[in-house]
Amino acid sequence: MNLAYIQLALSMCLVGINIAVGKIIIQSVPIFLFSDIRFIIASLVLVPMLFIQRDVRFNLTKKEWLMLFLQAFFGVFLFSIFMLYGVSYTSAISAGIITSTTPACIALIALLFLKEKLSRNNFIAICLAVIGIILISVKWGNNAVTSTDTLQGNVLVICAVVSEALFTILAKPLSIKLKPLQMAAMVNLFGFILFTPFSVHQLLMVDLKINPVIWLLIIYYSLTASVLSFILWYRGITKVPANLAGLFTVFMPVSSAFSGVLFLHESLTIRHVIGIIMAMTAILIAIKKTVPKKIPIASSE
Repeated sequence: MNLAYIQLALSMCLVGINIAVGKIIIQSVPIFLFSDIRFIIASLVLVPMLFIQRDVRFNLTKKEWLMLFLQAFFGVFLFSIFMLYGVSYTSAISAGIITSTTPACIALIALLFLKEKLSRNNFIAICLAVIGIILISVKWGNNAVTSTDTLQGNVLVICAVVSEALFTILAKPLSIKLKPLQMAAMVNLFGFILFTPFSVHQLLMVDLKINPVIWLLIIYYSLTASVLSFILWYRGITKVPANLAGLFTVFMPVSSAFSGVLFLHESLTIRHVIGIIMAMTAILIAIKKTVPKKIPIASSE
């Protein structure tokens, strides 16, 4: 179980760090085109790995294939669009506040659709996580940002949060029948298919010149966000209930905050430190107090 926690945490850390990388890339490459290139690179890595490990056979029902497609549609296609466009319209502060609701959103959906009970300790952990990330994300006093925020950007980031929650929920039942490598490969292939029509249109509309540094960032983003983070998340979620796995999304804005300090030279305030401590405490409470139930094996139709 400890390995599963580490895998989930590392996955979300990579996603958080790549928020800053993605913002740099989309200044030079249109969003749809960048996303399509990302999934092309990831697919070129993952699909050969399927053949090498002889995992090319998928024993799925039509309903499960639909769930796999929907996972890619919500967690890859819509999440990428909503988040990348959202942070371009609103402030990073507002985006951070909104994404802090991801654990609560996942737990709520898990309660409604997976019938996973929300214990008192999980509820406390979720509250601590949300409060902690709000403290990390908000600038207080004279540095508070209000006038620059836009409703359009905030709504887009909210949609990204819901998409991420649905991605996590849909991954849980599929993890029983598919290996992490299989799910990662198919989700990236579906992502490539979904983005291709839009990326071709953007490619025809712009005179694109990508310098070598941006290409290196795109390759790094593709290998970490679309390959490594996917595999780590899928490996971890097979052993952890969805509402507990959702708590590990707190590592996304936490790692994003630290990357801002390290690479963008942003200041780390006492409120940020308190927020990080609260977020980590939330995970410790959930890990120590939550006893996950065995997930029954889904029957084939």
